[in-house]
Amino acid sequence: MHRGILALALGLACQASDALSAQQRRLSVYISADMEGIAALSSTDDPMGPRFMTHEVNAAIAGAFNAGATRVVVNDAHGSHANLLQDQLDPRVTLIRGSLKPYGMMEGLDSSFGAVLFVGYHAKARSLGGFAAHTGSGIVADLRINGVSVGEGGMNALYAAWYGVPVAFISGDTLAMTQLRALVPGVVGVAVKTGIWDRAVTTMSPDSAQAAIQRGVERALRGTLQRPPTVTRPVAVELEYSTAIYAEVAEGIPGVRRQGYSTVGFTTPDYPAAYRLIRVLYRHLQP
Repeated sequence: MHRGILALALGLACQASDALSAQQRRLSVYISADMEGIAALSSTDDPMGPRFMTHEVNAAIAGAFNAGATRVVVNDAHGSHANLLQDQLDPRVTLIRGSLKPYGMMEGLDSSFGAVLFVGYHAKARSLGGFAAHTGSGIVADLRINGVSVGEGGMNALYAAWYGVPVAFISGDTLAMTQLRALVPGVVGVAVKTGIWDRAVTTMSPDSAQAAIQRGVERALRGTLQRPPTVTRPVAVELEYSTAIYAEVAEGIPGVRRQGYSTVGFTTPDYPAAYRLIRVLYRHLQP
């Protein structure tokens, strides 16, 4: 009898511990912030870019804390990865900054987080009607992971999925949302701009965009979070370059094989290893 009571007590304690752990994860939020999908910008060289980007990130932060988050980590994930104005950023967050990060736009994410938010995201390379559409850098024509064409939103969502963390929210241009929903159907999205041509947009005002982002994040985190997509292994990657010279250089890297005129491919046993090599191939390759 006593053994039965003890076993029941231990079982309930374990369940409570698991529930507490799950709740703690849910209250930890990770934000990956890009710039091309920030409202009011028709060029990432606009001197107002860092300011508008900081304000939209602050709106997402406010939404996360309003929804009950106890920890928010922000990764500055555009270009130099040093864009956010630190003296204007919400002081409650931890900031990841600087471009030489092995896991780039998802640096610092692990299974301790309960949700990922994408702010300022854009469409993948060669997307008709996408503002400043690209994947990683201008040298990439297409990126396919396990046979599926993805942009930065897709490759980053798969990185989060590897750790069991769902992408709950995305803001940016209209096509960025459409493309991510093909992989993450239930993601809450706020389209703050729509591309006209590659360097022209129809856009919300900064204030309206920030208010919509805050509301969207609150709704996403208070709702039921979607189960992240499954990442099968091994991870097979194909990267098609805009010109053959990059493929010629890339095939000299051990494990990378030529698969066509301007395409290379490789296989890794896990997704973080694939992600890290993808980043080398699009960001650090110099012919």
